[in-house]
Amino acid sequence: MERALTRHLKDNLGLYLLVGFFFLAGIITGTIAVNFLEPQQVSQLGAYLDKVLSQFKGEGPGFNQAAYQALLGALRETGLIWFLGLTVIGIPLIIGLIFLKGLILGFTVGFLVQQKALQGMAFSFLALLPPNIIQIPALFIAAILGISFSIGLMRGRGQAEAAILPRFLTYSFLMLLVTLVLVGGGLVEGYLSPFFARIVLAYF
Repeated sequence: MERALTRHLKDNLGLYLLVGFFFLAGIITGTIAVNFLEPQQVSQLGAYLDKVLSQFKGEGPGFNQAAYQALLGALRETGLIWFLGLTVIGIPLIIGLIFLKGLILGFTVGFLVQQKALQGMAFSFLALLPPNIIQIPALFIAAILGISFSIGLMRGRGQAEAAILPRFLTYSFLMLLVTLVLVGGGLVEGYLSPFFARIVLAYF
């Protein structure tokens, strides 16, 4: 397993750097975008943020609801990347999804810190960081799998269906494993994040 992981990282280092670059670019863009909001937009988003934070003072979702949301989110993200990996035009769209993920994360953290200062920093570190530690690497792997499979399809045009089928099955199985990891990250988001959020709201 360790050798396989090492070989995978070595063979796909360039793709990981590419995906990481666009994810980082998204974070930077999202963080900068916070400073260009109109006063009315800041007011509206601030009111929405207060409404969201006030929800954490409740008991949080039950197990079935949290599990359902985690599964739905994981299936949506990996399902879309899996599908895009089957298309020739999938590569730029997958990269665009990673950029968008970074953009949303950067904007969220930037706005939290701008509006809530120390409380926003604590909220970002305690409530947002734990699920993203799991979800972001998993999404990176999903993106690499999708891009690699798409490249393989372009290189293997004209090959018999029998030659492509084993690669397709392996690709789909690995995506399923990534989905399970994302479900785990979603459960962390559904249970640990609200717990830490209530701590932040109580002590900061």
